[in-house]
Amino acid sequence: MYENILKIRTGFFLVCALLIFMVTANANPSASMNNLTADEMATLALKDSMYYHFDEWFVRFQVEINRLESAMPSIENRVELMKFHFNYAGLLGELCHTLAFTSKYQDEKIAEKFMYHSRQVKDLANEILDDESVSPEQEAQANLFLGASEGYIAIFVYGQGKLLEALINGFQADNHLEEAISLNPALIDAYFGLGMYRFGNSRLGGLGNFIMQGGRDHRLVGLNHIEHAILKGAASQPLALKTLAWFYISEQINPKNKGLPNENPLSKMKTRQNALALLFDLENRYFSQPAPYPHFKGNKELAMMKALQYVLDKDYVNARIEFEKVLKIIGHLQNRGFKINPQLTQSVEAGIDFCSLMLLQTSVGEDKKQACMKVNEQMDFLNGGGSMVEYDSKKIRRELHGVFSEALLQMAEKMHCEHG
Repeated sequence: MYENILKIRTGFFLVCALLIFMVTANANPSASMNNLTADEMATLALKDSMYYHFDEWFVRFQVEINRLESAMPSIENRVELMKFHFNYAGLLGELCHTLAFTSKYQDEKIAEKFMYHSRQVKDLANEILDDESVSPEQEAQANLFLGASEGYIAIFVYGQGKLLEALINGFQADNHLEEAISLNPALIDAYFGLGMYRFGNSRLGGLGNFIMQGGRDHRLVGLNHIEHAILKGAASQPLALKTLAWFYISEQINPKNKGLPNENPLSKMKTRQNALALLFDLENRYFSQPAPYPHFKGNKELAMMKALQYVLDKDYVNARIEFEKVLKIIGHLQNRGFKINPQLTQSVEAGIDFCSLMLLQTSVGEDKKQACMKVNEQMDFLNGGGSMVEYDSKKIRRELHGVFSEALLQMAEKMHCEHG
């Protein structure tokens, strides 16, 4: 029943990077929609993606791409064209996240578009950097968007199993984002990208982190970079908040943090406090007021994060409420035509079932026997090599698996269930 609970997409803590819109200016709300720059449009589109409002922005981005491609060639036009291609790729990345893409579930047309626009960014950025008339600011922005596009490509080919190509693009992305900050420290969104790179590689570990970071643990460096981007008002702030919340939730199950004193920033107490604060901030900033679009019925990513946090807190009543909320949002999005990964629905349903089982701990009599039977079934499944969590990273899969396994064991002990 639980084999597919909480399936998360390929290398989740890296794939979060698909969410980045590394733009360099905040939108001007009073500007005419027809006169917005790429930076201004990206900020508005990024916020709208939180409400699953995509189509309008795909059209607007394509119109601007067509206009700039037919305009008089100039370095200024190439910079703006580069940004619009990046905006398109970034919005496609958010759509992929909404549809719950994994290494096993993708829409080929969306994936092809994503790679096309990402490569266009890379090509245009290199052209700008090769232009002798490039200004220092244009050079900084070219490095920013070049690094971001290389990060996109690295993530995509990583999901295809092309480790060497992913490592090369990832290494280049790191260098170009560092160069962007060196040339212009005001490009705050570069800190968001670097933060995810530092944290993601360290969190997943393995060969990738050994090659890219010498095996060093840069989790705190990454978290601090993302926090810096948020505090400085990065244009990518909505995604930075959401990403940082996920990271702090993940650190609560990281065995490396076991036994850390409470004052340590990676201790369970501190990471839980930070996760809760970020979830509250997200909800208060973007979802406390009436939705800007009538089709919006809730943000499933926020609800899923809250559900996971409640599971970690052993608050199974509220966890089930949030899982049920996710399920309703998925159904609504499917009715709107979103082809969401069926595995996500199965995972959420499994989450609901798991919480329901945990709430049987006070059962007595025949109900207790039935509850114990269900617990024993799951314990036998786990002890036999089964897994409640299907996840492309074995490391993260084991950690998530341990959360549910431990909960079942504690329930069996509390209810004095006989096993065997």
